[in-house]
Amino acid sequence: MQKKPTEELLRIAKEKGKEPADKVNAALSELKNRGFDEAAYSQINEKANVKERAPKLDENAPTLYSEKVIYVFSILFSVLFGGILLAINLKEVDNRKGIAPTIIFSLTYSILSVYILNRINASTTTTLIFALIGATLLNEIFWKKYIGKDIAYHRKSYIKPLIIALIIFIPIVILYVWALNITP
Repeated sequence: MQKKPTEELLRIAKEKGKEPADKVNAALSELKNRGFDEAAYSQINEKANVKERAPKLDENAPTLYSEKVIYVFSILFSVLFGGILLAINLKEVDNRKGIAPTIIFSLTYSILSVYILNRINASTTTTLIFALIGATLLNEIFWKKYIGKDIAYHRKSYIKPLIIALIIFIPIVILYVWALNITP
């Protein structure tokens, strides 16, 4: 510990929950040897703990798919899939009046996107731009309107929707590639 800089020793002491007890005690001992008294260290440690404490979520807070998850799923799998995740969130926050508009928008946007992109023989970049626009609309309009930007919530795992999306989209991609190979 004698070779470590003071900043490193302070970091070890502040993160005592993450570091082994003997390492923390050695860091505290070395800090004391360098002239840090217990009172000064306690004040430093208390200030650090105040900064590090995140506000606790109410245990009654809803468990929702995050905006980021909805955004990414809308881009990777379709705006319809992102809309379904948002509709699940709306059900969770008991805002059923927003479910129908969200699903109708997602379905309409997805159908129109496919139609337009096929008509113009769009590139991957154009397809991505359409997906980005749809994902942004879901989050910026529908999330804000029906859930609200300031809601505190627990994050729901994205693993289950990811598995479902892969189960749906992998066969579609395989069929698409197969169809490209059999048509002259």
